[in-house]
Amino acid sequence: MLKIVDIPQISILRSFQEFVFGLAGAGSHAEFSSTLCSAHSKGENLAAKLQDEILASQEFRALIEDPIWKEISAEAFGCAPEDVSIILPNLRIDLPDRFREDSTRMLLPWHQEAEYFLSEGNCSPASIVLSTCLHDAAAQNGALVVAAETETSLLKHGSEYKDPENKRFLRLTVGEPGKFLPAETTFGQTVVFDFMRRHRSGNNTSDLVRITFLLRASRKSDVEEYLSGNMVATKQAVM
Repeated sequence: MLKIVDIPQISILRSFQEFVFGLAGAGSHAEFSSTLCSAHSKGENLAAKLQDEILASQEFRALIEDPIWKEISAEAFGCAPEDVSIILPNLRIDLPDRFREDSTRMLLPWHQEAEYFLSEGNCSPASIVLSTCLHDAAAQNGALVVAAETETSLLKHGSEYKDPENKRFLRLTVGEPGKFLPAETTFGQTVVFDFMRRHRSGNNTSDLVRITFLLRASRKSDVEEYLSGNMVATKQAVM
C-alpha cells in the first residue's frame, strides 16, 4: 500500500498548525522556519525544545484522538473504525540540509517500519503508517521518500550511529531499493503506506523546516493473528 489521502476535516490540522507556529511566535511556515534556523545558528536548539513541548501538549493528544485517523485507516484496511488501533504517535521537526551536521545525525536512513516496531506487541506486518506534514512538502522541502514496491518479507537491518564519534543516534538501516519516489503532498494530505515498505527522510534543500506528524495504525484482528503465530511476516494483508 502506498497512497496519498486528502484529510476530510482539514480544520483539525489547521488548528494544530496554528498552535505549533504560535509556540515560536510565528504566523506562517516561513516565519516558523526563520525563527528556528536563526536560533540554531546562535547555538540554541529551539527545534528540539519545541518538539518536546508539542509532544507533551494537550493539543497533540487531541489531534491523535481525533476520529478522522481511524476513519482513514479503516478505509485503507477495509474494515470498521472500531477494529483500528492508533499507535506510536510522534512529531518530528527537522532543520534544512544547510545545517549539515545536524541533518547527518538525525535524518532517518532507509528502513522498514516493521523492523522497528513489531516487538512492541501492538502492530503486525500489515500495519500502516500515516505521515502528515504541517505544510506543503515538495521534494526540495524534504518530502518523505518511499520505495515504489513493498517488500514480501522482513528485511535484515544493519545498524549505524549517525554520530559515531559520540555513539549517539543509533539507526537501523537497509540498502536503497531499486525504485523510489518522493511522496510530495500539499497541506491537508497524508501519506499512507505499509509497514513492509522501505522509506527514508527526504533531502531538504530549501530554507524551510520540515514538520511531520506521524501515526501508525493497526487492525486489531491482524495484531491478534500475528501474536498468535498465525500470520507470517510475508502475508500482505493490505495491498
